[in-house]
Amino acid sequence: MNRMFREMDRMFDQFRSSWDAEFPVDDREFARPALEGSDAADSTAMDHGVANLEEMDDEYVFVMDLPGFEKADIDLSFRDGVLSVRAHADAEEGSDSYRARRSRRVARQVPIAAAVDEAEISATYHNGVLEVRLPVADDGEDDHRIDIE
Repeated sequence: MNRMFREMDRMFDQFRSSWDAEFPVDDREFARPALEGSDAADSTAMDHGVANLEEMDDEYVFVMDLPGFEKADIDLSFRDGVLSVRAHADAEEGSDSYRARRSRRVARQVPIAAAVDEAEISATYHNGVLEVRLPVADDGEDDHRIDIE
């Protein structure tokens, strides 16, 4: 019995080495982009989206690449000091002989260190790039929905 397990281990090792040689993986391909001014563990993403948070003198500016989404596919909100970005898009393609359906989701939560004037938060989405401006304020409210221009 031990001989059989050793043989199986040897076969698995051969398979792994041939697989790794044929399909090399660069670990950087799976790395999530870190946001400036926040811990990478604080944000979540189901897709590889480039995102950046910068602190200016009187506001935070969050920029995120969301190519392939329409403005209506993006849900943006601010609650308890956290900016939440969620996007979902379905695409269907095909011909008479086949159909293919793709679903794409992106989610990111970004903690903002300072109190934000929620009534003055603005967002734009042009050419696949979302930009959110969060002005710094003395006091913040609990929940505010942000419209995208």
